[in-house]
Amino acid sequence: MKKVTRARLLGAFTPEVRNLISSRCQGLILNLCSGSWDFGITVDKIMPADITADVSQLPFRDAVADTIIFDPPYNRKFKKVYGAYYADRRKVFREVMRVLKPGGLLIFCHYFIPQQRIWTLEEVYMIVNRPWEHVRALSFQRKQKTLCDIYSDEGERSPLSRSFP
Repeated sequence: MKKVTRARLLGAFTPEVRNLISSRCQGLILNLCSGSWDFGITVDKIMPADITADVSQLPFRDAVADTIIFDPPYNRKFKKVYGAYYADRRKVFREVMRVLKPGGLLIFCHYFIPQQRIWTLEEVYMIVNRPWEHVRALSFQRKQKTLCDIYSDEGERSPLSRSFP
């Protein structure tokens, strides 16, 4: 059985998880709510970061990032330990969709996996840093390139291929 190194901070990524994430990243990388991990362009409202900003109002133009890593605080315990803030996840996901290039990669770590038509789920890993912590899902999701890609599921027709009388 492989021994996994413990993270220094509560909820922080272990070196193995950081290596996994960094091996998948390409191009311009935005690291939202980066905590103690100085990788890519870090963006946070309270923690030290390259860009101090609210992640629900990103100061970037549309479709600029190739990869976005999003590991938000989960509960009051993390908020208290890190002095972090709660970002409205719906607003942040709207910003992620706006800033991420078509075909770009979202690496998201939380207790759930976003289920939206705009994402294609590529991989999921379960992360446990310590025996008493909750299991988190680390998901790798690709942003669809076009509206047609979003509606290409079997049994559904593209809204652009409808025949009109």
